[in-house]
Amino acid sequence: MKVKQLSLLLLLLAAFLSSCDKQSNLSTGKYDTGIFVVNEGPFGGTGSITWHDPVTGTTEQDIFAKANNGAVLGELVQSLTFHDGKGYICIGNGSKIVVVNAATFEFIDTIGGLAKPRYFLPYGDHFALVTQWGADGNTGTIAKVDLNTNEVVQTSPVIGAGPEKIFQMNADVVLIPNSGGYSIDSTVVAFRLSTFSEESRSMTNGSNPGMCARLTGNNAGIYALCKGSFLESTPRSNLGLADGSGTAVAIPFYSDDLCAAPDNSALYFTGGGAIYEFKNGTLRTVVQQAAYGLTCHPATGELYCTDAKDFSSAGEAVIYKPDGTKVGGFPTGIGPGEIVIVQ
Repeated sequence: MKVKQLSLLLLLLAAFLSSCDKQSNLSTGKYDTGIFVVNEGPFGGTGSITWHDPVTGTTEQDIFAKANNGAVLGELVQSLTFHDGKGYICIGNGSKIVVVNAATFEFIDTIGGLAKPRYFLPYGDHFALVTQWGADGNTGTIAKVDLNTNEVVQTSPVIGAGPEKIFQMNADVVLIPNSGGYSIDSTVVAFRLSTFSEESRSMTNGSNPGMCARLTGNNAGIYALCKGSFLESTPRSNLGLADGSGTAVAIPFYSDDLCAAPDNSALYFTGGGAIYEFKNGTLRTVVQQAAYGLTCHPATGELYCTDAKDFSSAGEAVIYKPDGTKVGGFPTGIGPGEIVIVQ
């Protein structure tokens, strides 16, 4: 009897220590650094987050579900932003942002009261801007969120169709390209944080600008990638100055993403099954690679792109040097889009 009791105590102790060990592993911050891929997920299903450790080569799928007993994020997971020890995940086909512990991906809270949120930008002491398409996908507004309470405290008037990725020009002014939502738009809005109001508006040289990036050196300026629209008879994208001045670089295909080199000396963007570089006024093809998402590693300058394939099966992240040499890759979830690199 005593032997059985001792065995039971040992089993209970082992279970307790195992539980403590799991908690310890979580608290050490497994996800403090690495490559994060935002997977939009299949239509009617849920999106996910993939994590990759470039040092060990480890890749983990759906880390939110893994950290939260199989919980799901929702349909069309759009973007991920890290700030002040937390991760903010915009659910593009819903009305919420999911807040997680940045180190463990354990659920913290939900920011509700939104309408198709797209991108999140923290600013000031405890606020954030959120671009949102609106319930109809066209009446886009900007929401101001108090990060102390995780509540929407202010919403702007409609600024355009499909406001997308926010570009911070300086401490008080951001640029918000209107990507068209479910229609067509061609404007970029300068938005002032201190007054929470539209400062000015520019017409681009194309349709559906989705993101902006800064270029230095020759042809310096802030550029917008106009992605084109499938509502047009011949979807075409172009890269041009966000204020619409000058001549845009035309690409005869629909485009998806834009990023800058670490020193802003070159811009990289996708389109027509290829990745392009624009530098010193010259456009060149870096590599023939279908790419839905694209970013440039802030330290190495390597290009990380996502291949969403058929949007109904697992995708892939592929890594290239700026000269087009492939250096690696790893599997992702369904519909991989945005790539976030944390060092």
